Amino acid sequence: MNRLMKKLLWTAILPLVVMALLTFGLTSLLIGRFAETESYDQLAREADIVYEALVDGRGIPGQLDVLVFQDGEVVNLERGGRMRRQMTPMIDPDALSERDEVSVNGMRLLTFLREEGDVQIVTYAPVPLSNPQFRQIYVILGSGFLLALLVAVGVTYWMGRRLTSPLIELKQATASIMSGRHDFTLPPVTDDEIGDLTEAVRQMNTSLEEKERLQNTFISGITHDVRTPLAIVRNEAEMLELGVVKQEDVAATGRSMTEEVDRIDRLVTQMLEYSKLSAGKLALTIESVHMNELIEATVARMEEWFRHKQVTVTLELVEDAVVQADRLAMERILSNFLQNAYHASPIGGVITIRLTERRLEIEDDGPGITESMRANIWDMYVKGDRSNGHGLGLAINKLLLEAQGLSYGIESREGALFWIMWD
Repeated sequence: MNRLMKKLLWTAILPLVVMALLTFGLTSLLIGRFAETESYDQLAREADIVYEALVDGRGIPGQLDVLVFQDGEVVNLERGGRMRRQMTPMIDPDALSERDEVSVNGMRLLTFLREEGDVQIVTYAPVPLSNPQFRQIYVILGSGFLLALLVAVGVTYWMGRRLTSPLIELKQATASIMSGRHDFTLPPVTDDEIGDLTEAVRQMNTSLEEKERLQNTFISGITHDVRTPLAIVRNEAEMLELGVVKQEDVAATGRSMTEEVDRIDRLVTQMLEYSKLSAGKLALTIESVHMNELIEATVARMEEWFRHKQVTVTLELVEDAVVQADRLAMERILSNFLQNAYHASPIGGVITIRLTERRLEIEDDGPGITESMRANIWDMYVKGDRSNGHGLGLAINKLLLEAQGLSYGIESREGALFWIMWD
């Protein structure tokens, strides 16, 4: 039996036990009070009958439990009215109140005392709760409680099995996910909270599978992008070492080696930058940044890039757009967006940069971004068919924009449009 099942059983049993105790207690109190009052009233009526019989000289009914005292001594009545004295009293009438309770020979009795001159009439009866009839009531109540308890345990166990079985399956599924396995069976999705949890686990598993696939693709791409320049550098270094490079080609070979090393350096720098941003360790200096000046400077710095593919950059800028942000971070964000647009643009394409007082847009005329890709285009490892990068640029932009409290998004028209907004 699992822990949840035990809790469910205790949840069902404990209220029943409390209810049973309360029922027995209240029943004892109410029945006892009612029966005691009725018993005293009956004893009072019996005392009246005995007194009238004594006055009339008649015998008393044989079924009455009564003691008659005269001058402090017990009078043993013959059933028929004649009295005879008894020297040893069983109850001291002087110690009794009108309605009292005494213990005689281990039996608890209710007594009623009527005094008429020197005659004292004591009628008595067993305490109601010691009466066999009342014991039967408690037997019936106890049997009903046990039956209700058995039914409650059975129903709770049945319901508990239905509730805990899918939870146990979900626990096994999450254990499989933690161990890196995704080949497990989930319980059917039902129209309740457990069904919602099942669907959430299914979506989580699908998302993790996709993340793992993207991560593996990313690692493969990174490995390739590191090995390729390293192979080139090694090959050219060996050629220099063997002296097979002509003297006039040595400088070009050196530049080629430097470019390949720079490629590796840029890749490592991006990965370190993303790591720092994810850990919140990159310090930002918030200041007033004039966006039109920043855009013009960034485009001028990347002009050689655009010339390679004959890409035209069109600027539609206002002059007084100022944002409270980190200047270096905004320059990096703009560079990443422009690189993304550059890779997506065809030869001879057009990149349009629009700037208003509160919004910046970078639009290209590339193939655009599909609806399914937009949901996770900002995640690490993710890159669309538009890009030949590593999927780090937009992930870095996301962290930089969120760190500065800026809104951002993407729209897909004929090409792709990335936008930033500020207050």
